[in-house]
Amino acid sequence: MHCMNTSASLIGRIMSKTGLLKTAEKKDRRRAKRHRMDCTVQVRLHLPSRPDARSPHLPARLYDLSEHGLGLLTDSIEWEGLHMIDPNMQTSEKCIVEVEIPFDDEPLRLKGKAVWYIRHPEGIPFIFRVGIEFIDVTPELRKNIKNLINLHVSAAELP
Repeated sequence: MHCMNTSASLIGRIMSKTGLLKTAEKKDRRRAKRHRMDCTVQVRLHLPSRPDARSPHLPARLYDLSEHGLGLLTDSIEWEGLHMIDPNMQTSEKCIVEVEIPFDDEPLRLKGKAVWYIRHPEGIPFIFRVGIEFIDVTPELRKNIKNLINLHVSAAELP
């Protein structure tokens, strides 16, 4: 697995520079606990009505992961009119975000919809942080997400 412990990672530095460290300490009202991650992922965008018209792989960093969604750090939230979460989109369809996370021999491929994003202040690596809520999660995929989380938690506990 290619994810790092975030205490000395890029994610940790971003959290401390943006004040997100203080925010992370507040009570979290999400359905499942988020686990900080720090690894390179690939992101693709498409509309549900046009699954064959996908963006190329866009680079991003995994920020956190839970059973229901994930957080991304990215410089791109748009590609040729496909926008992750633009409230002024000309279409009523919400863009599908596919995320590939390194996992064992095959990457873990997750689909979701962006539910929020923030723009980081200048001077912070990555322009955007995006929250993705998973869709179409099969029992096998949910098991793989839990396994990835457990692997990361176990690796973070190593000396």
